[in-house]
Amino acid sequence: MPDGFPEFAPDLAVEVRSPSDRTGAVVAKVSDWLSGGTTLVWVIDPPREQVVVYRADGTVSVLAMGDVLSGEELLPDFALSPQELFAAT
Repeated sequence: MPDGFPEFAPDLAVEVRSPSDRTGAVVAKVSDWLSGGTTLVWVIDPPREQVVVYRADGTVSVLAMGDVLSGEELLPDFALSPQELFAAT
């Protein structure tokens, strides 16, 4: 079995921030995903109870409790309220 990472990017990447994650490190990781070909990156931030959505076209959305996290064109039938996402935490 080869070592390392596969030579392709996923369509969707989901990063869950821990309290010790530095913002710059998370943004750098998002940049790596997007520059590698990932279409959509969700950064889940439990302490802030928000989700930041990064897209390949460069747009960014910050979702709060009353918003809806959508799979957009990638997962058209997916919709989840951040309130539901953070209810278990």
